[in-house]
Amino acid sequence: MSKVMTMKDAVAAHVHDGDFVYIGGYICRTPFSAVHEIIRQRKSGLTITRGNAADDFDMMIGAGVVKRFISTFISLGLYGLARCYRRSLEKGVPHRIEVEEYTNLSLPMMLMAGAMGMPFVPVRDLLGTDLMNVRGFLGENKYRLIESPFDGKPVLLVPALNPDVGIIHVQQADENGNAQIWGIGGDCKYGANASKKVIVSCERIVSREVIGKDPSRTIVPDFKVVAVVEEPFASHPGYTPGFYDLDMGFGYLYKEASGTVEGFQAFLREWVYDIPDRTAYIQHFIDRFGYARFKGLQARFDYGYPVSYEY
Repeated sequence: MSKVMTMKDAVAAHVHDGDFVYIGGYICRTPFSAVHEIIRQRKSGLTITRGNAADDFDMMIGAGVVKRFISTFISLGLYGLARCYRRSLEKGVPHRIEVEEYTNLSLPMMLMAGAMGMPFVPVRDLLGTDLMNVRGFLGENKYRLIESPFDGKPVLLVPALNPDVGIIHVQQADENGNAQIWGIGGDCKYGANASKKVIVSCERIVSREVIGKDPSRTIVPDFKVVAVVEEPFASHPGYTPGFYDLDMGFGYLYKEASGTVEGFQAFLREWVYDIPDRTAYIQHFIDRFGYARFKGLQARFDYGYPVSYEY
């Protein structure tokens, strides 16, 4: 059965106030279209997570939809510190979020444990760090320190994560939700499969036959997926390998706008609240910056080295 719907309908039906949400996009394939729709629908009280959080998380925090953040770090990359995140923690604007911080290895492993049905997973990289001295909203459940039953050495256990909903953007999926990626994977596969249900946005919808031709690219099976949204350019200003490049100029625009509350609110009005959907977003981008710049972001096409799945 087809699960194809609009982003507006997908978010309305499957993202609820107070949900724990995994947002994919480890450096690339950030689901900005979904992030904008969550903000546009003024969801509230969300707990969000991903390794390598960036401007998408900063935007949600600044828009006031986030209550809690299970993090590794958050930054605007080349543009420095995340401004909305800092205002939240330092000044309580728009409100002070709660944070639980892990390392950039332990958090993906917590998602991996959730995807594999394990209650916890042992990690080593937290041992000896100051992250052990600071506990947030998880309290004593942030980690547990035990002795290894095999050699008596200290072992740190961290809990599995099972978000209520995972949202990922992929290069292609079929109408039932079998979703495929290429490029940097990060924690996207584990985050999606750890989630109780998944919303998939994709650059293109393809047939089940196309999916079956290269099955190793499939990171989430259709039975986990509740919505499929065909949403070209959905990762802008981020990038999707094979489709379009990172928009450095737009990243700078967001950095400058988010430097003040007034600038950030003006940015939200222009690019989120006054834009009904991604089609209108693309048109506004072209109207504002010109078609040549839009076209210049698009990737040239090239094949990878062919493989054979024959026997």
